[in-house]
Amino acid sequence: MKGSAFVVVWEGTDGSGKTTLMKRVEHILKRRGFSVITHKTPGSSPSGKLAVSYGNRPNTSPLTRMLLFLANTVDESSKMARKIDQKTPHFLFIDRYHLCSLVYGLALLKHRRGLQDLPSINEMLRLVENMGRHDYLPPDLYVIIDVGEEERLKRLRGKRGKEKVLETDTAFQNIVREIYDQFAAANPHMVYKALNEANRLEELSQTLAEKLIELRSKATH
Repeated sequence: MKGSAFVVVWEGTDGSGKTTLMKRVEHILKRRGFSVITHKTPGSSPSGKLAVSYGNRPNTSPLTRMLLFLANTVDESSKMARKIDQKTPHFLFIDRYHLCSLVYGLALLKHRRGLQDLPSINEMLRLVENMGRHDYLPPDLYVIIDVGEEERLKRLRGKRGKEKVLETDTAFQNIVREIYDQFAAANPHMVYKALNEANRLEELSQTLAEKLIELRSKATH
């Protein structure tokens, strides 16, 4: 935990409904009397704007893209720490953090460069967190959301954005899934995986809210 806050990082494939689910869980927790603050990366800092404007260009190197988005997660960490100090919430929800930068970076290096002899996601995360141990907030839990591919693509229809090509690329998203699965398998104590299928939003939100209340209670006693 960071101060009073149980830090939850929300991750997953594009179109999984991760952000919608996160907001619904936030609403349930607030209704139960818990205070929740949220933060999304990339943020509005100069590094975040550069990551979006330059990192998302199709001809930008996957390594450059990964480093740009990773740099922004460092910059955003100080903002989140200030929010916790000022508001002393029960929960901090982070909509994608440095894990995402690494997962998508590795996936792009495999997908666009054909590189397979890369470090594992766990090795990469340990390296980055060691170098950034005075910057990054230590997550208490990663919530990794996925959905069936047909439903995922359905949710993305009509959506606009600079990353639309990657979002709708099933082969790429399958690599993203695989890397998230590797991370979850190596860190079962820190990961809650869920399938956010159609018509399950309320059920899944309630289950997640109860789980977070339980885990925070254990962490504070």
